[in-house]
Amino acid sequence: MPRSPLTVVLLVVAGHSAAVAPAGATPPAEPAAMTQTETHALEADWNAWHAERIERLSAEDGWLTLVGLDFLDEGKTTIGAGEKADLRYEGLGVDLAGTFTKSGDTVRFVAAPGAAMTMNGMPVDSVTLTEDQGPESYLRSGTVSVALVRRNDALALRVRDNASPVRLHFKGVERYAFDPALRVTARIERHEKGETMAVTNVLGYTADAPRDATLVFDLDGQERRLDAQGTFDSLFVVFGDTTNGAETHGGGRFLYVKIDEGDTAIVDFNRAYNPPCAFTAYSTCELPTANNRLPIPIRAGEKAVKSSEQ
Repeated sequence: MPRSPLTVVLLVVAGHSAAVAPAGATPPAEPAAMTQTETHALEADWNAWHAERIERLSAEDGWLTLVGLDFLDEGKTTIGAGEKADLRYEGLGVDLAGTFTKSGDTVRFVAAPGAAMTMNGMPVDSVTLTEDQGPESYLRSGTVSVALVRRNDALALRVRDNASPVRLHFKGVERYAFDPALRVTARIERHEKGETMAVTNVLGYTADAPRDATLVFDLDGQERRLDAQGTFDSLFVVFGDTTNGAETHGGGRFLYVKIDEGDTAIVDFNRAYNPPCAFTAYSTCELPTANNRLPIPIRAGEKAVKSSEQ
């Protein structure tokens, strides 16, 4: 959808000044102040959402189980719990679980005799792996699962262990108190299909990602803009702010934005959450682009992960 020449910013919370509409435009009506009952209902919903978020995070095969990201060289790579394996993971339970053979973009796995490897609940002797598929494609033995992924334009093995110390010792994530003033109404600027933005991940690899929309809203008396990826139902945002590195995760935070009918959405910073890289060194999280680094503190959502929480 072409950009509108009008820039009209709506606010959901009293206490911030609304931007002035351009000449000739009809200013939006001022939203009614939120009642205490409405605020309590929103806070209860936020608490329920975060409880589900923590449950997913700490579940089997969740982000807290990541224990390895092993990029494959051409030829053979062995995996097992024994000292002679190229890739050692004690949770596999056997000295040699099997061998991966990489030839170009094809990776084949052959299980070692007696290794009892499974995939989707069925025994596996040999299989050609497909990259970036779901749990049904994981190779499993003991508490460990192995999946083929493509990261930084290279093939790698993503290894999870449901008995990882990070998962077993996880005690939750500290949050800021719920702040209704950090739920703002944004106008959605849709971009032409195929428009991209350069996104760098924590390993320093830069690639083009879809730039599907820009969220435009007012906060602290100024217009703010965040580029987003997503569909007509929801948008995904990676953003930074001036709390990063001191109070919140240094690599920014993630946020999903549900789209209302039409071209507006509620940007609820109370639901800002830590990327997987806050918990494990084996994920390849996107970093905020320069456009998505807000020059103000966003004291809402999840705080930085402390060592006692890992």
